[in-house]
Amino acid sequence: MDTRRPEDLRFLSQGETIDAGATDATRCVDRMERVFELYHRDRVVMGERGHYLHGHMTTFPDGLAEPDAGRVRAGSRFGAMPAYVGGEIDSVGVKWYGSVTARPDEDAPPQSGPILVLSDPETGRPLVLMDAGVVSTMRTGAMAALGAKHLQGDRARTAAILGPGANGQAAALSLDGALESLEEIRIHHPEAWKAEAFRDAMDERVTARVTPTDSPKTAVTGADVVVAAASRPPAPRLDASWLAADSTVIQLGDLDVDLDAFDDDRIVCDVARHPLEFERQVGWTFTRAFAAAVEDDEGGFDLADVRTLHEIVGGADTAPTEGRSICSSLGLPMEDVAWGAEVYRAAVADGIGRTLTLHTAPYFSRPY
Repeated sequence: MDTRRPEDLRFLSQGETIDAGATDATRCVDRMERVFELYHRDRVVMGERGHYLHGHMTTFPDGLAEPDAGRVRAGSRFGAMPAYVGGEIDSVGVKWYGSVTARPDEDAPPQSGPILVLSDPETGRPLVLMDAGVVSTMRTGAMAALGAKHLQGDRARTAAILGPGANGQAAALSLDGALESLEEIRIHHPEAWKAEAFRDAMDERVTARVTPTDSPKTAVTGADVVVAAASRPPAPRLDASWLAADSTVIQLGDLDVDLDAFDDDRIVCDVARHPLEFERQVGWTFTRAFAAAVEDDEGGFDLADVRTLHEIVGGADTAPTEGRSICSSLGLPMEDVAWGAEVYRAAVADGIGRTLTLHTAPYFSRPY
């Protein structure tokens, strides 16, 4: 008797992920906290020994042979970000994304939204293919709130966000939901109208007062939490003199800041080796400075001395957090899988999405 079954998976469009709760900032922060607890307990699998890999990257070089060189964009990268998250999340998946460089005659590169595939970790069968744009953005913003919650907590009254784009918006929603003490969110962009548009868009979505500012210095001075959320160069420059004596900088996008602006034991990474790997694969101003400091035999710092968010969240690091600190959160695949799994299960429970049939029976199968 032939016992083969059709192989189906669910498809979720961007709108359907939203219907399934992808924009629930409070729930997303809770999921990020849980996935870092699981990571700390060795219940997460990612790339490389130590499970710190951002993704497996393919980057287009200069000097490709024609006609390819005339069509593809040198510097463009395509990344696969696989992870397994254990515990009650119990999901394995991969986020696939493209980051395409702009050409000289373009103001911005083409949009290249990510997708997320989740599979059953026991059988290997694919479960869902979903648009991952909102899922990825929300987990990025949630990481700003998770870092601020554990490093500033109820000391945070004012937050500054540098960059009013998607990640800045998600960070505002997440900070507002996670920090009960938050009273004001300052926003800056070199083009003032973009900061004002951010204020208008966020005004009814957050309880904190949203204030556009005329310079990075104005935004940052006196702020308890500073979020670097800009996703395009040049990296915003922060001067140490702007930072309050007790303040936390959350690095989501690129950032230009001297590491000696922070107290010696207040440099925090999501996972210790992540900035080094990110520098090798992608390369940002901040990760370049971090890697140089680790490799400097005179006046740098040892990687073993870097504090990690997973140890703080997991309870192994109970040292004080007051002072000038920076938390680098560069995006880990476990975050996408954890939040994507939550959205997928909500979609199944509520009957959201469409079923796609990959095949009714394998074309090639054992003939015996």
